[in-house]
Amino acid sequence: MSRVRNPLEPVSTAVKAVLALVAMLMGMGVLAGLFADNVYVLGIGEKSVCVTDTTTMTNVGEQPSPFPSYRPAPGATLNLNAHPDYCTEAPSTVQSLLNTATQIAPFAFTVGALLLALRVTRSAARDGLYTTQTAERLRRLGWWLLAGSVLAAIATSLAEKALIASLSLDSGISAVSGMWSWDVPFMAILTGLGVLSFARIMRVGITMREDLDGTV
Repeated sequence: MSRVRNPLEPVSTAVKAVLALVAMLMGMGVLAGLFADNVYVLGIGEKSVCVTDTTTMTNVGEQPSPFPSYRPAPGATLNLNAHPDYCTEAPSTVQSLLNTATQIAPFAFTVGALLLALRVTRSAARDGLYTTQTAERLRRLGWWLLAGSVLAAIATSLAEKALIASLSLDSGISAVSGMWSWDVPFMAILTGLGVLSFARIMRVGITMREDLDGTV
């Protein structure tokens, strides 16, 4: 009897390949960080910290508006590009942790989505596409894409704004301002809604098939 091909190919192979690539890059980064200088992973071990205030528009060479007294904090530098860039060559422990947090949140969301997608593809290959187990795991993936992307965006914004506040003076920015200035992940939200809809369709189809099987 020939083996039934995974109905979610080539997505299954793509997810495995991306996870393997992420694991390989992380492993190489950790090893390089142990034996080489100026190598860091997700901000860990980074000697300098830089952050861009994307909520403020500036003209190059001019003081940003509406804060004419925009100044870097002691030990930090300010570069006026399209948005003010703050940097420090000697970050404090808190600043290093905040810098790492801005990178870990989206990374954790992405890896979590890939792992949940891998569970869906494995369930489809083992149990079949139209099964309760696969539909339930697909529903979890949908909720992760929907809620996880929003939480990751908010967490990143909070850490970023707290880092900006620590590197600037009179900027009018605080960690709390990250609650309403985060970037809405429209694509992840729409994808999550689509996955949830498909999971619901699958569950309806499974129920109908079970009802038909019961009447035969």
